Amino acid sequence: MPRNVAQLRCGAISQAFYLPALVKHRSEFDRLWLVDPSDHALSIAESIISGRRAHHLIDVADEIDWAIVATPNNSHCQLAGAAMSRGAHVLIEKPFVICPEEGRRLMEVAASHKRVIAINQTRRFFHLCRALRHQLDEGDLGPLQSIVHREGTKLTWPFESGSGFARGAQRTGVVMDFGVHVIDFYHYLLRPQWVFISACHDGFQGPEGLAEIELQANGAPVSIRLSRYHQQANVAHLAFERATISFSVHDPEAYSIRWKSGKSKTFATRRAGPEQGTNAEQVLLNFLAASEKREAAVCDAASSLPVIELLDEIYR
Repeated sequence: MPRNVAQLRCGAISQAFYLPALVKHRSEFDRLWLVDPSDHALSIAESIISGRRAHHLIDVADEIDWAIVATPNNSHCQLAGAAMSRGAHVLIEKPFVICPEEGRRLMEVAASHKRVIAINQTRRFFHLCRALRHQLDEGDLGPLQSIVHREGTKLTWPFESGSGFARGAQRTGVVMDFGVHVIDFYHYLLRPQWVFISACHDGFQGPEGLAEIELQANGAPVSIRLSRYHQQANVAHLAFERATISFSVHDPEAYSIRWKSGKSKTFATRRAGPEQGTNAEQVLLNFLAASEKREAAVCDAASSLPVIELLDEIYR
């Protein structure tokens, strides 16, 4: 039987992330549908990979086995639900929904149709994340005492539609841009009980560009500062009872540990061996394998929903 993919929207994230991965793994599927209301975006997509054009999901004539939802945040729920209702497993760009109610609704649709929801939380695939998770599981560091995370630079992303900057746009700013990546990283790494403390941002009549967030993870204070305006320190410090872990947020392959005794060591996290492919390829291949029950989704809806619930508190 043919196995078909629908790429839902062909804007900047699709052009930079999903379409090149689909090119590298073209043998994994049969027909590819490129779906976007913009002929300009479709033409750019077709210069990367050949596929059948459609302006809307309803225009796709084939059965769909897999759908990649890379649309504006506020349409993720509706389109992912429609794709699953047509029999597709779905890979959804982060954040997979903008409020918890949508997440629960999608999970119900997935359960009723026996479909997989995978989410592009890329940082879960970083060598750094996996190495740190292993380090913490060994238990040598003692309990967490605090996290300080500073991340940001001037925004240069080549948005295709600009919908996230429309007048009145909500939940499209820095918190939903890479803040969701930051919080998901710590959620995956620590698997903590979260407590919301406070948040402030500058998104009064549209998307926010600066945010300061205070949380607790298993009772330890977590301080996060995010900016789309200016260069931040772009470092993270995780203090534990016996040592402090530090890393650059722009170098997902190294971290250092300074022990209370004064000893310190830097670790390179990329393992020697065959090329594992780009993060995009790892996300895509994990999604396909999860849909065929060959492995578990690294980021599924159930493991991402607590992050969406926390983001909802931050915005409210």
